[in-house]
Amino acid sequence: MASLDEIHYGTTAGLPDVAFSDWAPWEKRASISGSDQPGVYVLARFDDPPFGRADPLAREVIYVGETCDNTLRGRWRQFERSAFEGKRGHSGGRTYRATFADDGATLYVAAFPAGQVGDELRPLFIRYVERKLILDFALRWGKAPVCNLK
Repeated sequence: MASLDEIHYGTTAGLPDVAFSDWAPWEKRASISGSDQPGVYVLARFDDPPFGRADPLAREVIYVGETCDNTLRGRWRQFERSAFEGKRGHSGGRTYRATFADDGATLYVAAFPAGQVGDELRPLFIRYVERKLILDFALRWGKAPVCNLK
């Protein structure tokens, strides 16, 4: 049996390698290529803007999320309504609001759109990637991202 360190994303059944976009400031999230598809996303808070491709296991990551039946943009709208308007619809957004209670000025997002995965496997793959990232984050830092309570 392989150790967790030997398990690689996207190595079977012709699934794509998991590669996240560059970090984008929250207010520029619509500029992320593929955000009109379902997929996995990570949110992080940075005092100094990061450059380049996102590391989904960076210490600054506060949330790992997914959407299978919505687009990434749609899911981000739900997060925004919960985090910044106090409305229902996104548990991570409610946790963000309770934890940080800010305007999102230091919030960044990166995404792995999964539209290229076939309809049958896409939801399974998306959920696997999200859960694997949360586990890997906890193994690296000793706990799940602060806004991942489930």
